[in-house]
Amino acid sequence: VANEGGKHWTVDEVRALIHIWSDKNIQQQLEGTVRNKRIFEHVAARLRKFGIVRDWKQCRTKYKNLKHEYRSVKNAQGSGSTSKSMKFFNELDAILGHSTMEQESKSDN
Repeated sequence: VANEGGKHWTVDEVRALIHIWSDKNIQQQLEGTVRNKRIFEHVAARLRKFGIVRDWKQCRTKYKNLKHEYRSVKNAQGSGSTSKSMKFFNELDAILGHSTMEQESKSDN
């Protein structure tokens, strides 16, 4: 059982969270603030539209954990290690890596 979240996040739940997180508006809000309870309340409300019931704390914890895991994999790759990987690396790289995929997603909005 996950420490703060209660039950583990399913693959679909994480995908939905990443999908919401990939919204430019959400990203800008998250980059611009440390006090982000309101943002994660909004994220939790959007998850409910997908039928996923998570509170803002669970969303924030998952967001932080994904971000931390992504950064450690990215740093390992930067140092030449390819042994480290994670399930949603490509999706997160599109958001956090400021890659060419980010430019493509701007035209979708």
